[in-house]
Order: sequence, then structure tokens, then C-alpha cells
Amino acid sequence: MKNNVKSGILFKSGDCNYNTDIFSNFSLHIYKNQLTMDMLLVRPLRMGLKGHVVFNFRLGKAQPYRNLFHHDFNYCAMLKGARDSMYGRFFTSMLKVGNFATSCPIGTGNYYLHDWALDSKLVPSFLQIGDYRIDGSFYYGNKKQHKDNTLLLCTVEAILD
Repeated sequence: MKNNVKSGILFKSGDCNYNTDIFSNFSLHIYKNQLTMDMLLVRPLRMGLKGHVVFNFRLGKAQPYRNLFHHDFNYCAMLKGARDSMYGRFFTSMLKVGNFATSCPIGTGNYYLHDWALDSKLVPSFLQIGDYRIDGSFYYGNKKQHKDNTLLLCTVEAILD
């Protein structure tokens, strides 16, 4: 019988859709439990960029995913000083293997994340062992209308064991 002690996270799959007016390329790959992302930003990202993250959870493959929680955040504010948040800690760990901009506005150019593995110490203690689907999007404007203003939408599936 499996205990409730978490040993780590296993990335299973990932996919992104992007606005071609903003990015000329955006790719996400998972190989050997490491995430690689490459993007070419063709228009600068200005102040006011917002993020929306949804964590979905299920106990097993036969079960449907259920919304565990969702969160909206000001991306530029996170870059500026909210590094103590869960997302800020993720971002700081990504900077070790990536070249993401650390302030807004974000200029055009190539950005990448190569062979990033999520350190199990960064996984919040309130997350249960099971299957997760994390949906993240970036947008401008009103949250309720962000589907019309979406710049990027990514989904990653992972197992916390």
C-alpha cells in the first residue's frame, strides 16, 4: 500500500497554443521528466500582462479531472517583487536553466527554458498524491473576457507520487 509521503513529480505531457501576432514560434516538450520550452516573441509584452492558472486533480485515470483551485495574477508584478509566491519560486528555479525576462515590458527575441525539472521542495505541501492537469494562460484585459485576448495557453499533465 502506498503511503502519503510525496517523492516527486513526473511530467507526462504538455502542449501550448499561441497567438501568432505575438509569437512566431512557441514549443513545449517533455523528455525524461524535464521540460523544454522555446519561443520567439515578435511583439513586446507591455505592463498589464496577466496570468490565469488552473490546477485540476484526479485520483486515478478512470476518474475525471476536478478543479482543485485557480488563481489569477499580475505577471509583471510577480517579476517585480512577488518572488515569495508559489509562482515566483517556480519562476526563480526556471531562471537557472532559462533566459526569461525579469522585468516588464518584455522585449522581442528568443526566450527558452532547457531541461527544467521541478524540484520536489517547490511542490506545495497541500497538494495530494495523484494526477494533475495544470492549465495556464496569459492575457490582457478583463479576466472574464480573457479567452478573447489570450496570448498563450499551455496545458501540462503530471503525476505527483
